[in-house]
Amino acid sequence: MFRFKITQTIFLLAAILILAGCASQPPIFNARKLEEPEGYFTEDEAIQCAISRIEFISQDGDLFLFYVEVESNSEDVLAIYPTEIYLEVVEDIDNKENLYTERYFALDPKREVKAINKMIREEDNRHDVATAENVLFGVVSVIADLSSDRHDKEAAVVTDIFNTGANQVSNEMYHTNAEKDLEEMKNFWKNEVLNESVLNTGDTIGGLVYLPFSNTAQLFKVIIPVCDQPDSHLFRQVQINE
Repeated sequence: MFRFKITQTIFLLAAILILAGCASQPPIFNARKLEEPEGYFTEDEAIQCAISRIEFISQDGDLFLFYVEVESNSEDVLAIYPTEIYLEVVEDIDNKENLYTERYFALDPKREVKAINKMIREEDNRHDVATAENVLFGVVSVIADLSSDRHDKEAAVVTDIFNTGANQVSNEMYHTNAEKDLEEMKNFWKNEVLNESVLNTGDTIGGLVYLPFSNTAQLFKVIIPVCDQPDSHLFRQVQINE
């Protein structure tokens, strides 16, 4: 009987751990493009100025990643501002009054690059301070060993120099890798993500766009306001890890 209760307890604890693990998993979503009902904006004015195309790529944490492409049909120069692209959570796709429940604007590539530049400067400062501290500690250690009464001064000094060199090599490797990673991040936001651009007639530009989203949404629109009348793209949001 006692063994039976222990077995029951073990299975109960295992079940609790499994359920806790499942409960702690964040929701993962997919988004499927739907046919846009007519009349969300006005007639076909949205495509007279420019044609926009959009593809859902994936979920990245609390952001949706899209690939957005814009082709100019205008005789005038068009300006693309990615921070004006936004996601609207909607409940009724046939609603002609353009009502929405939530709105989220795209991440600003300029702000991300600025934040990365700050991280680069902070890493440079950390590297300089760590180098100075390592050299200072190495010199102090050598002086302390040379002025001591220990019989193995030479070996101790050699060890001090070796440790200082090894610490500096480790510091340099960390610094090099950190700088490389940060530069790659900066290049990604500058070159792969859609940035502010100017389009002449017939020009096409494309890039990645990060948009926050709602966990409770079923339908949402991505609005791309290039022309006077924005272009709208409808998606159905589906959780895939329920």
